[in-house]
Amino acid sequence: MADLTNDFTWSKSRHEKFRQCLRAYYFQYYGSWGGWEAPAGSPVRELYVLKKLSSRWQWAGSVVHEALKGLLARARGTGQFRPLDELLEQTRQRARRTWSTSREKSYWREPSKIAGLVEHEYGEPVPGAEWKRLWDEVIEGSLRAFYASETFERIQRTPRAKWLTVDELDSWVFEGVKIWVAIDFAYQDEGGLIHVLDWKTGRERGVDHTQVGIYALYAQQKWGVPPEQVLGGLVYLSNPAGERVSVAADAAGLDGCRDEMRGSIAAMQELLEDRPRNVARLERFPQLAAPDGCARCAFRRPCGRM
Repeated sequence: MADLTNDFTWSKSRHEKFRQCLRAYYFQYYGSWGGWEAPAGSPVRELYVLKKLSSRWQWAGSVVHEALKGLLARARGTGQFRPLDELLEQTRQRARRTWSTSREKSYWREPSKIAGLVEHEYGEPVPGAEWKRLWDEVIEGSLRAFYASETFERIQRTPRAKWLTVDELDSWVFEGVKIWVAIDFAYQDEGGLIHVLDWKTGRERGVDHTQVGIYALYAQQKWGVPPEQVLGGLVYLSNPAGERVSVAADAAGLDGCRDEMRGSIAAMQELLEDRPRNVARLERFPQLAAPDGCARCAFRRPCGRM
């Protein structure tokens, strides 16, 4: 088996981390490399474990995404959609197990398989009412919104032969750089238009529209369709009706998306010590000048910002 190499790749999440904090970006993509096989107690092992942690809001969103992925993957194979009450109970049990193992810090044993929460790692006091609110409003509320949405109704009416993907990690190449994508759901309608959908458990952000452009460029390579035959759908599950915001992949928007990706990639590679080998040095990735934005960061301990 060939040795793993830390090749340079790009994704929307990598772009966002780079913009948030250069030091956290370094820890996430360089300092933690090889941590899966590093001995317990070593700095690289600690960084690897910490990069796997989620905040409680990220965790709640991932619970929703996993539930919908399971719902649709099962329906793709069987043609049957679980009743809402059944999905809610299944999700509740999974969320409780995940929360309990995180509270016990079991993720230190197998961080690639066991989810962990930043709040548990740093002993942050979170009232029981806040955990309940996360379940009621974000997790259960999002799943109820999905079942009540026109998007779900349309998915149920679409022949499974027209389903293109259900939350599968994939990649495409942009100007020599591998770009990672994971479209929550995509289907082709009766007119040949491809709909790429993304579930959102938070509020609308401008970067969401850039994400649709990335998906349209991916669809062009993956399914051989021109961008004008791709329609993005941002489904905001914080809305009780699961409001869908449609975003067309027009030429101007795609040009803007390419420019943003190109600029982001160039900025990341500019800071590398050895660009061809994707080697980075800590000193080139400074901490935030003010520690105000560090309070929720998983890397606050190795960064000295406790």
